[in-house]
Amino acid sequence: MNSEQEHPIVQFRNVGLRYGLGPEVLQDLSFSLAPGSFHFLLGESGAGKSSLLKLIYLALRPTRGLISLFGNDIATTPRDTLPSLRRRVGVVFQEYRLLNHLSSFDNVALPLRVAGAKKSDIEKYVTELMSWVGLKDHMRARPPTMSGGQQQRVAIARAVISRPSLLLADEPTGNVDDAMAFRLVHLFEELNKLGTTIVIATHNQALVDRLGHGSLSLANGILTTSAAKTVLMSEEHSKEKGAPKKVSTKKSENPHFTAGKKDSSQKTAPDSGQVEDT
Repeated sequence: MNSEQEHPIVQFRNVGLRYGLGPEVLQDLSFSLAPGSFHFLLGESGAGKSSLLKLIYLALRPTRGLISLFGNDIATTPRDTLPSLRRRVGVVFQEYRLLNHLSSFDNVALPLRVAGAKKSDIEKYVTELMSWVGLKDHMRARPPTMSGGQQQRVAIARAVISRPSLLLADEPTGNVDDAMAFRLVHLFEELNKLGTTIVIATHNQALVDRLGHGSLSLANGILTTSAAKTVLMSEEHSKEKGAPKKVSTKKSENPHFTAGKKDSSQKTAPDSGQVEDT
């Protein structure tokens, strides 16, 4: 077994976060995410969802507590090692963060070009993925000429194209209709089947209820006990009771992903949405 797979993908221990001298916006968070699991992150506006995601992808440092990412204690990890950890995390930002001087095609292709992918592979995979998210006719358009929903889909395609080990998405379906929302989440599900751990922040309760994945709930900066009863289970309890039943969705053609082969020794956890309470 790959030694890394002995560790959770993400682990928080008594984490708190405050901005400046204000009150803590996140309080006493202790949880871990298993490799290959799928989670929805729920909470009203201001509950701390975006702040939690920023802590996970290392855009923020906690005020207190310990965070580990891919088995690395962030507090003791050398600074020159952090960029390599960040590159293993795909992020769909709520505000898109596309490069306006590049076409939508080039925005999606950017991670592959940075990774040194072949030009023919870039053309093949980017074209296929953009077609899958409904943007085949907009590949040469630049972000300022596109609608919010179109830009959101470009941002999602850019985040998933290189098969990250961990994918974080902040309200990725907020500007699309229900049909496209389910299609985009199916894209995340296909990526999850390849071993990527998924965390999606959303207000769309209907989406969560229909798909049946595990969920985390934040209220006023606190991870609530209602989520703990169904999702924040110990590994032993998960094995004893079995994974929650998953609601099936109709699948059309499936997207393909790039970025070479995953480690053959990688062990993917069942799609149980398991989160271990630590």
